[in-house]
Amino acid sequence: MQSRLRSPGKLVAEINTVPFTDVVLVLLVIFMVTTPFMFQGSFQIKLPKVAAPSPNLPETITITVAPGDKVLLNDKEVTLDELTSQLKTMVQQKPSAIVMINADKSVTHGSVTQVMSRAYVAGVTKVGIAVEIDSQNSATVPVKLETAK
Repeated sequence: MQSRLRSPGKLVAEINTVPFTDVVLVLLVIFMVTTPFMFQGSFQIKLPKVAAPSPNLPETITITVAPGDKVLLNDKEVTLDELTSQLKTMVQQKPSAIVMINADKSVTHGSVTQVMSRAYVAGVTKVGIAVEIDSQNSATVPVKLETAK
């Protein structure tokens, strides 16, 4: 019985893992909560400013062209080939929908026209380009959406 008990002068060299596990789980929860906020603003778009009123649009499908030629369809990143096929199905479901293109002002004209071309191939008939209203030079300018023919 005496051999099972520790001798009073000997130290126990065991690591208590319960506090370590608690700290690791707290860190895991913190990272899980903060990770979506780190990636939420990664595609910030600077729209060009114009002096025109904002039209009231019915159903819209949003295509975003971010710097680095990243293309997002309704806030989901897609390739140009995926854009065409996904737009076809969306247009079949909502034939009266308008496609709005949000392009960063640093994106090249060629990238925007390439996206517009893919939209027309997918059967889109109404395309608009999103702009930011310039409040300093605001004037009444008629806004008309052109349909593809």
